[in-house]
Amino acid sequence: MAAVPLQPATPDPTRTPTQQADQAAGVEGTVVCYLRTANAGSAGQRLLDRQRAKLDRQAAAHGWRVAAWIEDLHQSGATLHRPGLQHALGLLADHQADALLAVDHARLAVTPEIAEHLAALYGERGDYLVEVSHRDIDKGPANSG
Repeated sequence: MAAVPLQPATPDPTRTPTQQADQAAGVEGTVVCYLRTANAGSAGQRLLDRQRAKLDRQAAAHGWRVAAWIEDLHQSGATLHRPGLQHALGLLADHQADALLAVDHARLAVTPEIAEHLAALYGERGDYLVEVSHRDIDKGPANSG
């Protein structure tokens, strides 16, 4: 589940290449940053902290305003029934953000079925799912936690 715009965007030639990439990916303005780990306790919190740092750097670098930081600590990515994910989806449905930002696909879904369900849901709503590691924003490791 790569960073794929689910609605076509027409590039604006007056924008920088980074701004054009953001527009093409559907990220202009406001994002919800989603963090998840299945690990409990302090190990899980360290993983969330690393994800937060990576997303914070990218939001700042691109001028995205973070509407909310949502964490799912000790939550499996094999289900959609996660309190934080449901809250994030609600914010998008209420148009309080333009995109859901995560460090990689594993933070959102670890099974093809969940990934397909999320992609279908986003296609219906016209929202966007953006994964930092698949946008080549950060040349660091694809899995930061």
